[in-house]
Amino acid sequence: MRQFFSVFKFELRGQLQSKVFRVITILLLVVIVLTLNVGRLEALLGDSLDSLKKDDEATKIAVCNKSEMDTEALVETFKMFFGEGYEFSVTKDDNLEKQVEKGDVDTAIIIETPLKYKYIVETVGMFDADQQIIEQVLITNYRYSYLQNAGLTAEQITAALEAGTESDVVVTGKDQTQSFAYTYAIIMILYMVLLLYGQFVASSVAGEKSSRCMEVLITSAKPMNLMFGKVLGSGSAGLLQLVLILGTTVGCYQLNKNTLDNEMIVSLFGMPVSVAIYSIVFFILGYFIYAFMFGAAGSLASRAEDLGALVMPINVIFIFAFMVAIFTMTSGNVDGIFVTVCSFLPTFAPMLMLVRICMGTVAVWEIALSIAIQIATIILLGIGCAKVYRAGVLLYGNSPKFKDIWKILTTKQE
Repeated sequence: MRQFFSVFKFELRGQLQSKVFRVITILLLVVIVLTLNVGRLEALLGDSLDSLKKDDEATKIAVCNKSEMDTEALVETFKMFFGEGYEFSVTKDDNLEKQVEKGDVDTAIIIETPLKYKYIVETVGMFDADQQIIEQVLITNYRYSYLQNAGLTAEQITAALEAGTESDVVVTGKDQTQSFAYTYAIIMILYMVLLLYGQFVASSVAGEKSSRCMEVLITSAKPMNLMFGKVLGSGSAGLLQLVLILGTTVGCYQLNKNTLDNEMIVSLFGMPVSVAIYSIVFFILGYFIYAFMFGAAGSLASRAEDLGALVMPINVIFIFAFMVAIFTMTSGNVDGIFVTVCSFLPTFAPMLMLVRICMGTVAVWEIALSIAIQIATIILLGIGCAKVYRAGVLLYGNSPKFKDIWKILTTKQE
């Protein structure tokens, strides 16, 4: 155990003293503090921000009405629906493409019939809702005119158009709309942290081998102690970084939650405690699985240039698991057969089981089975990677082939 703790302390100290580790941690903390204190910053800079807002130009919209509708009433309806920040002008020129291209107006609307229009804009944003507002205005005007011609009074028409439903939503499982934000954040953090620290382990092992340090280490400590010490040392540094970041995030949110009105941020901190606990558990399990794989790949690299090719299969598996998790979240089909099966596969489980826990319905026995499979995989990987680590010191020259790795794993070592 003395060998293990010596390696563990050395690796942990090395990670904490690394400039890259410190810079990344400080940058993330600064971004988090600034983001969650935006309300206080706006209050301090209120006058300056207000003056800047006043200088912002309104969005210019040109309206060309070729239908029989009343143009003045139509523009007033547009103003009511669009609200502040928009400036409307009426024109009879229906060749408005050039005006939009020159920047004379931001948007142009040509009303051809009560339900047919042309929408001219230079760039349509991903979250552009202007076209939906235009359609809502035209549909509302059409229905109003239709009901008015049918003999209804203005009060009756208004009552019919403004009628709405009342509902009480009872959710017995998970509300995917509310859980999407914190699920997405968890998966992104898991992706970046696991990939980053897995690469750290691989680079550290490869660097020792290229500098011939591994030959000395192998003769002074057991491969099992070396591999587990390295993986646990780097993992502890990552866990400390994660705790520091999460602690700062929660602390800043508690101080500023009354000033934050961003729905995504509020939803992110609506994460149940059980989800936070499962996130930490699956982060630790996922880290061990991939760190051992990256460590074994690093021990097989004869030169630093060979490391990229050796870790590529691991990166492909990891990125594929991440993409499956993202597509599962966006589709909402978190309890499908394919996702369910993948959530038990060791390399997929850290992400996909978390997605199912956050956004789907998962039995307790499924979570326990997935965790048990990952723990068993970690033990097997640890033993196998220690063998590869021990034999890797003798592998120089060309990168080993699969049959060479298999021979190392199946050969009994004393």
